Amino acid sequence: MTEANAWRAMAGRADERSLVETAIAERHRLVLIDGEPGVGKTRLLEHLTDRARAAGRAVLAGSATEFERLVPFGMYVDAFARLSDAVPDAEAEAALRALLSADQADETNQLDRYHTYRGIRSLMARLADERGVVLALDDLHWADGPSLELTEFLLRRPPSAGFTLAMACRTGAVPPAVGEAVARRDPLVTWLSLAPLDEDAVELLVPSAVHPGRRRLMYQVSGGNPLFLRTLLDADDELLAELADARPGATLALEQTLLAVLRRELDRLTPTGRRAAYAAAVAGELASPVVISHVAELDAASAAGALDELCRHSLGTLVGARFTFRHPLVRAAAYDTCGAGWRVAAHARIADYLRRNDGSLALLAHHTERCAEHGDERAGRTLGDAGIAYLNTAPETAVRLLREALRVLPERDDLIPYRGRLLTGLARGTGVMGSLEESRRILHEVIHLPHEVSSAAVAFSSVISRMLGRLDEARALLSAQVRKAGQEERVRGQLLAELAAVAMLRSDPAGARRHAHETLALVTKTGDPALEAAAYALLSVACLQDGDIAAARTHSRRAAWLMDATSDTALVPHVELVAPLAWSEIFLQRPADAERHLARGLDLATASGRSYVMPYLLIGQAQLKTRAGRLAEAIEIAEHAAAASEYIRSSETLAMARCVLLLPVLWRQGVDPAMALADSLAAAGPGSAWWQAITYASVARVRLAGRAGPDHPRPSVLTRDTEVERLAVRSIAAGADGDVAVALARSEAAVEAAGELPYLLGIAYDARARALIGHGDLAGAGDAAALAAERFGESGAVVEHGLAHQLLATVHGRLGDVAAARAELGRAKDAYRQSGADWLAGQLARLERRLAAQGQRHTGRETTLTKRELQVAELISQGLTNREVAERLHVSQKTVETHVSRIFSKFDVRSRVALARRLASRGDFPAMG
Repeated sequence: MTEANAWRAMAGRADERSLVETAIAERHRLVLIDGEPGVGKTRLLEHLTDRARAAGRAVLAGSATEFERLVPFGMYVDAFARLSDAVPDAEAEAALRALLSADQADETNQLDRYHTYRGIRSLMARLADERGVVLALDDLHWADGPSLELTEFLLRRPPSAGFTLAMACRTGAVPPAVGEAVARRDPLVTWLSLAPLDEDAVELLVPSAVHPGRRRLMYQVSGGNPLFLRTLLDADDELLAELADARPGATLALEQTLLAVLRRELDRLTPTGRRAAYAAAVAGELASPVVISHVAELDAASAAGALDELCRHSLGTLVGARFTFRHPLVRAAAYDTCGAGWRVAAHARIADYLRRNDGSLALLAHHTERCAEHGDERAGRTLGDAGIAYLNTAPETAVRLLREALRVLPERDDLIPYRGRLLTGLARGTGVMGSLEESRRILHEVIHLPHEVSSAAVAFSSVISRMLGRLDEARALLSAQVRKAGQEERVRGQLLAELAAVAMLRSDPAGARRHAHETLALVTKTGDPALEAAAYALLSVACLQDGDIAAARTHSRRAAWLMDATSDTALVPHVELVAPLAWSEIFLQRPADAERHLARGLDLATASGRSYVMPYLLIGQAQLKTRAGRLAEAIEIAEHAAAASEYIRSSETLAMARCVLLLPVLWRQGVDPAMALADSLAAAGPGSAWWQAITYASVARVRLAGRAGPDHPRPSVLTRDTEVERLAVRSIAAGADGDVAVALARSEAAVEAAGELPYLLGIAYDARARALIGHGDLAGAGDAAALAAERFGESGAVVEHGLAHQLLATVHGRLGDVAAARAELGRAKDAYRQSGADWLAGQLARLERRLAAQGQRHTGRETTLTKRELQVAELISQGLTNREVAERLHVSQKTVETHVSRIFSKFDVRSRVALARRLASRGDFPAMG
């Protein structure tokens, strides 16, 4: 297009052009252009991308089409293909390959959409950081489901400040996420609603040779729509008069008006030309001369002549070997005009062509879906196979195809296993899309089929029930299935392993151990090392719950050895159970092993498309990062787990993800955001007893930091691994309430329950130290706090190690040993700096200021004791009461109390133990034990 023609095409859009140019110059986050068909959305979007390229920004431009909505990621494939052609980029080509592989996936090698989205976001972030990037998406109202989901993902999680998402869509078809972004009135969001042109602008678009009367008639009929104006330039006066008399602006939508004009253009064609136009409209991107010849049932010479006719009438053009209509509405007119019966037969001919030429499964399913009839087994299997292939790349498409396949398939007994497989796939698809209840309903249909069909459905139904927190239901289904006779030992072993997982979550370690041992007994017969590894992993966690640390170590190492020796292919069906193995390794002080296994599990879950597994693995990874003091990473991963849970609408894993977020958010961001998370868990906590106990302790720690006390519902069932933290927080809460005796008793019980695990010992000794401070036994508190610091150091718990040193600093400060307190504060500060615990570091700074002031008071205060005060100090440091001191010195008890008050004031101490230590440090007399 020449510069003059481009200017004419944008006539009447000066304000819109200016706003678009501002959006590019100021790097707006979102540009939305909406309007009626033909009003100029595409041209304005092209102007935006032209300006972006001129500014040196990378541009990815893709568009959707009306009749290919089945093909997943169509507009993104378009965008990445153009980018790869323009600027070869390895990461962009990898993204393109991933999107193109959607129709080649099978049940063991599927694309996980959530991680694909993150990979594309990472690519966008890199391009944005390098030079800025614009992603321009045209005709978003025709986008396929996966493309729309990816668009909303990028909108909700913008890759970088240099990223601009620009899109054009029809009025009334704005995606909800885009509408929400616009409604927030963000200054970095530009929304342009294109109205029809006024009469002055139309004057610039219509050639000057057109008679004024015809010009006014064209404006009246077009309603100021630029595309309609250009189309009406070739309309005869009779058609214009017909359209004007019908007052289309009052009785018809503008698009219907244009379609009427375009149909008149088609009427001018010869019968052969019209048939070729109909065939091209049905074929879409397959519209080559060979395909048009086949679909239109024309010989090669007639088809070639018909295409020449279409080009002569400016209905489209040949680009290479593909015929393309000049505008989507021209194709729509041809598609709508060809007749429903002819159209169905045409789709069937294209499907036949694709089968004979090994065509794309996506396009084969697209055309089969439009011509399949009930009882057509071949069509049903085509749709079913495509649906299974799309389960994790495009679950919305998969669900639609699977439903259609089930409708089409004949009702024959020999097809029951295949129907069962499709129903199980349909349940997976609806589950992945977030309709867990619908997934559960479908699975219950399959459960009643013969066991060779239903076992896989029962196993997956257990997964769904776990995600919904319905563990009793999962246990009942699994138990009933296990009791059925005639099962393969491999299938029975899988069901038993799932039973062990359910028992573990129900805080039933005895049941988990029993089912895990039953699984192992079967594994010796079937020789499945991955299932054996899974059983040992579950056994390890069950032993931790029982407090059997030695057995937990043995089983955890056996599981790790087996998992490391198992191939990826064999491990994929059991990849979810990498999570309990890693959990045991975290608590048994093998963080490197846990990190390695979680990384492998995440890679396998991504490659195999098991998106429902991701939250479990990410939750374990977040816990590992928290323990290691990598708080920023822990928060990011836990938020990733929460987002993945929201995608599949798993209330259980969402609660678990929020639970592991609590402490890193508290330590890094402070009480308010952590309390908000704690409140969300109070409203919607986990359903499993084990995670209820874990959540109780974490929420209590947050609420204690906020001086609110632990009012989260207490778990009904406790295991040894969660009992220690519960006792510890309840001890601290009792101390905060002034109930010193209860605090001491609970902290002592925590120490006894901790066994030999350093982390749990650290938790217990920390609580013990705080209870002893409340009791006034600062010497004992110092010893307990030192033990807590040692145990946390052994376990690699960086932040808690710092907290223990901070507690020691508090004890030394109360004893008056400012130098020792400062040394402990330095250790705490190093731990907080290393872990990024910004909020804790801020709290520490305030404590340092108080100690500095305390040190100054000690420096300037008179600490010389009178002879009588020295006598009193010596006696009370030996443990005598005021009454006993009074009797020993033959003075009144009131006199002794006055001396004690003065002595405490001179040394700025609050207890007899603190006084003894201060005097011992001065060498006046030795501290008493």
